[in-house]
Amino acid sequence: MKEEIKQVLERYDQLVGLILDQKIDEFADKMDERPPEEDDVTYETYLQRVAMQETEEQSRLMEQEPNDLLGGKSMNEYFAELPFDELKEILEYSALELDRGVPDSVVAAVAGNKDRNEVISYSEQIVKDAAWTDEELGNEDSLFEMEFQKVKACFKVLAQMNEAGLLVQVLDRFMSYPKIPDFVADSVAEYIEAFPDESIPLLIERLNEHKDDGLEGPCEDLVIMLTNIGKNEPCEEIYDALRSAFRYMNNKIYAVICLADYGDAKAVPMLKSYINRHQDTIDRDLFYEIMSAIQNLGGDITDIQDPFGDFTKKMNKNG
Repeated sequence: MKEEIKQVLERYDQLVGLILDQKIDEFADKMDERPPEEDDVTYETYLQRVAMQETEEQSRLMEQEPNDLLGGKSMNEYFAELPFDELKEILEYSALELDRGVPDSVVAAVAGNKDRNEVISYSEQIVKDAAWTDEELGNEDSLFEMEFQKVKACFKVLAQMNEAGLLVQVLDRFMSYPKIPDFVADSVAEYIEAFPDESIPLLIERLNEHKDDGLEGPCEDLVIMLTNIGKNEPCEEIYDALRSAFRYMNNKIYAVICLADYGDAKAVPMLKSYINRHQDTIDRDLFYEIMSAIQNLGGDITDIQDPFGDFTKKMNKNG
């Protein structure tokens, strides 16, 4: 890879990092403006998300600007003209060496390559050959999280190409682990959620296959993926799947949180009924989560008997 390309990528990475730090500091000063109905953690998460979004907007503008090291062309223009062999090297270098990951201009150039089949084949091979756990890596000299960045980059390429051909393979491998690191699960979820039409029936099918096992481990992640898809594209199939997850999950808190996040008020009677039927056995944490979900869904909790006698006190204290 040409030295000037490395210089451009490294400089870009440094500038994006500085912009992000600046945005985080800027939004941290706004914590005092927290609306009274929001708790500190929720509001801080919101501010961090906004900071990331604004940083991404700034970085995309940078990639459109002419660069002397690239002969006066922007990163978007320059990378779009490179042959695929060079682009692969740039993508992998960016994934392994840049703190902020692969620039959008590189992802777009790879995804837009004229030989679509070659790009798909390359991406499939990266995903297939990669370690998805530290144990699979088996190399003490390599950092597992950094190595997986190549897979994350290829997921982005495939999503931009609207290529869902790896969904079944990715989902099957994901389901084969009792648990994988969060950053791997997040990358897999990002790919799966990029194809709602194809993913919804696959996710529901996998959950149905495991409902008698308590929907533990990766199934908990699948419920979250369905919820994220459903927030943008709500449908009865997703609501029914979340309701079924609440019924069969060993750890029902996941399902309760997802039902509240999904936002369908039809869940309120079911949740209230569950509390009433399990007054003597319900876990305190689950009770609190259900009560909060009912409130978030616009339901009335004044007619619910509190077996612990301190939900209102706890809510008032947190507020």
